Amino acid sequence: MSARCVDSSRFAKLRRRNRGTAVIMAILTVALVATLAASVVRQYGANVMSLTGRHDQDQARWLARGAVDWARNVLANDARTSATDHAGEAWATKVPATPVDNGEVSGEVDDLSGRFDLNSVVRNGAADPSNLAAYKRLLKFSGIDDDRADDLATALVAWILRTTADGANSALSTSAPQVLQLPPQTPLVDVDELQLIEGYDKDVMVNLRRFVAAHPAASALNLNTVSAEVLAALMPDLGIGVTRVLVEERLRAPFKDVNDFVARSHRSSHAPKTGLAVVSRYFLVSGRARYGESTTRMLVLLDRQNQWSEIIWQKIL
Repeated sequence: MSARCVDSSRFAKLRRRNRGTAVIMAILTVALVATLAASVVRQYGANVMSLTGRHDQDQARWLARGAVDWARNVLANDARTSATDHAGEAWATKVPATPVDNGEVSGEVDDLSGRFDLNSVVRNGAADPSNLAAYKRLLKFSGIDDDRADDLATALVAWILRTTADGANSALSTSAPQVLQLPPQTPLVDVDELQLIEGYDKDVMVNLRRFVAAHPAASALNLNTVSAEVLAALMPDLGIGVTRVLVEERLRAPFKDVNDFVARSHRSSHAPKTGLAVVSRYFLVSGRARYGESTTRMLVLLDRQNQWSEIIWQKIL
């Protein structure tokens, strides 16, 4: 065999080997490009979904805020046209889930001026005996025994005043998140703050929440929205039986003024001379909205000291 034939054979084998290598490299290159492309597509999709989620969340929050603004308008109109606040008025009507473009919105208004003010147990830097006794009675109406009611009331006063025997935070709940190292030595801002205080567990909160509020400033109790339990706690001489009858009667005929309440209670000598009203100052507005895949709930505390309600605080849940 000639040298030329041998060289041609070797060259052919080398060319086939190089061609195979090239094919493998091409396959690997295509696979790498496909992997990178898939990664880019996935990242793009994730970014699009993230942007869509943020957009839906923003829109849901705007809708929830719209429900709050609706409530402020209703309350302002009520202040212009009515001398009383009661459960038969427009502001007290819950707005069911109402469809809107790509979502829904609902809301409700709770009158906090008909609830016991937790901050009233302290006045002028010291425990207020009358309101503290009323709070203990309210705790008992909530299903809490006498000894525990005393402990809970004492813990609340200690929390607000930060009065402890050794200067340590004995009022802080052992089960609460350790966010606050010491009680704030200020009035409560929200009822949820009770959960930071020793003894205020889930069962206590469930039973007590519907009766209490944390008012930013002292305000009159609305006789047209107060519960029978709170009324009996504040006016023990009336008794829970009488207050339940009064609450039933006002459903048909809300109290026109404080004198009307005194006359209909038949206990004029036991009625407080101050701190009562038939209008409300503090309202808690709850707005819920869904837009696309996002749902938002907003809680807002309103102070209607003037005709247009001022926002005291708001929470987005």
